[in-house]
Amino acid sequence: MNLHPKMKSLFCAVMVLVLGGLSSIAKYFQAGNLVIGDPWAPPGIGQQRIGAVYFSIRNQGQAHERLKGIELPDGGRAMLHGSIMQDGIMRMRPLDGIEIPAGDKVALLPGAMHVMLTDLSGPLRKDAKLRLVLRFEQAGPVEVQAMVRPRPATQAPPSHPGH
Repeated sequence: MNLHPKMKSLFCAVMVLVLGGLSSIAKYFQAGNLVIGDPWAPPGIGQQRIGAVYFSIRNQGQAHERLKGIELPDGGRAMLHGSIMQDGIMRMRPLDGIEIPAGDKVALLPGAMHVMLTDLSGPLRKDAKLRLVLRFEQAGPVEVQAMVRPRPATQAPPSHPGH
């Protein structure tokens, strides 16, 4: 394609902005054969010192992996939780780990498996970053950063208390 030099410059500038914007929206962390995709947390409401974190884990290896737990280096508690429908009410229950089969992907999503945060030093604020250390059985500790951002418009908030 033969573009005028000014058009080429404009096209390049637009592409840098678009691609730069996309990289700030979705972030991925690699640890051996594991890819942790797009960790994020919705902003807190008012002065709440609780929250939730969501992300995906893709196991590109040939061996089974297990997420054993999560720590918050900057304070607070993080627990793996699952959500189940019981008597017409969505309820959370603690999980002692999450299995990630070889060659498979597991997603932590609103209303499903997630990381529950408690005892935070303050509410989660939009555009803040939250450091987490994921503890895997084989890969060991992996530090990731979750971006605090609003829920996608297509996702309804979970229907259980605490989020």
